[in-house]
Amino acid sequence: MKVIVAGAGEVGFNIADKLSKEKADVVLIENNPVRLTAIADLIDVQCLQGSASNPLILKKAGIEEADIFVAVTSSDESNILSCSLARLLAPDVRRAARVRDPLLYKTLIEDSLTEGLGLNYLVDPTGLTVDTILDFLSLPGAVDVIDVADGKLKFVGVRLAKNHRAVGKTLAEVLPRTEGSVLLVVAIYRQHQVLIPTGATVLRAKDLLYLAATPAHLTDLGKFFELEFRPASTVFIMGGGEVGLGLARRLEERNLTVKLVEQNQERCEYLSQELAKTIVLQGDATDQGLLEDEGINDCDVFIAVGTDDEKNMVSCLLAKRLGAANTITRVNRFSYVPLVSAIGLESLVSARVAATSAILKYVRKGLVVTVATLQNEDAEVVEIVVPLTSKMVGCSLQNLKIPSGSIIGAILRDGEAIIPRGDTVIEAEDTLAVVARSEVVSQITKAVT
Repeated sequence: MKVIVAGAGEVGFNIADKLSKEKADVVLIENNPVRLTAIADLIDVQCLQGSASNPLILKKAGIEEADIFVAVTSSDESNILSCSLARLLAPDVRRAARVRDPLLYKTLIEDSLTEGLGLNYLVDPTGLTVDTILDFLSLPGAVDVIDVADGKLKFVGVRLAKNHRAVGKTLAEVLPRTEGSVLLVVAIYRQHQVLIPTGATVLRAKDLLYLAATPAHLTDLGKFFELEFRPASTVFIMGGGEVGLGLARRLEERNLTVKLVEQNQERCEYLSQELAKTIVLQGDATDQGLLEDEGINDCDVFIAVGTDDEKNMVSCLLAKRLGAANTITRVNRFSYVPLVSAIGLESLVSARVAATSAILKYVRKGLVVTVATLQNEDAEVVEIVVPLTSKMVGCSLQNLKIPSGSIIGAILRDGEAIIPRGDTVIEAEDTLAVVARSEVVSQITKAVT
């Protein structure tokens, strides 16, 4: 498979890096020569300096032989134009573009402009970020929440407390895979690495455990970790940008009490006109007096979604110290992800991570239904449909030969999610929810076929 990626920012770099590890032929186009030189020393891809909006550059990149063209530059207009040019030069190439302006994205979709502009697939990072935050709000206290099988199953990340009864015990002792078992640990994030566990894996304090659980059994998960998954009713939002505005609108639909803090007076006036029920406050969310006056100690969740990573983290730390029950931090830089948990902030969202996952899903279109990433990008969740001709059909999980570094976390069958055991038998057209280290994802898809 040949993939051309336009834009070597963090999203473009991560897409190119993952696909190159899967042995794809990747060409990365970037205008900035300094950025391009740095990347050339890090990943095994062909680097080409120039603009993807230039047909000569696209031809030089080999657009006629490409299978997929991905445009993730910092300019929405350039992404759209380069996709249009790619269609003219290579009508059969599949084209995906990131569009960060929510209004432009909405216009393209509602006015049915995508086909005319040569856009097969659009990625809306703002909408994806808002959706992720809403998932967190349904399970306060969770560090990460990944929807699988259209919400019929969730992979929930929960931190193991120092004094938890499971510390020092093996998974087989804590969660034996017996008849009636409803929880399964599918991954462990420990010391900045993702481990795919076995029954003999010993649990440690501060491990971040990812458990597969159906919505009906989330209560069991909460009891195991001594957490009460009570949906939030009072929410503070720091940052009135597009993410903050989009989130407030969605929360209003749920009839939650929402207070939004924004520094810019002109933006506050705009937000007040756009939002019907949200209380818009002009001020600095790192102002302790403001937060106390507005009742931060009664807040269920404080959400920082500004564009400044450092300020997001500081405001969440302050809100937590003043009594906010939970916090959610927006992080733009991939390098800051490990830092967030290190300073005591657990739940985080990233528009860039969301965009990367969405584009990888499109690139791997076929057997793979969806893609999500765990924490530091070392592992992924993929949903794979088992074809009628698969060698897996009729085999039990205990007899399957799947790559080391992967685990089948759940099976979607006839509209229901099943938490599997060793004697669970794979059937044709099952959808397997697999957690795998990034380097073995391609091996998993081959194993299914």
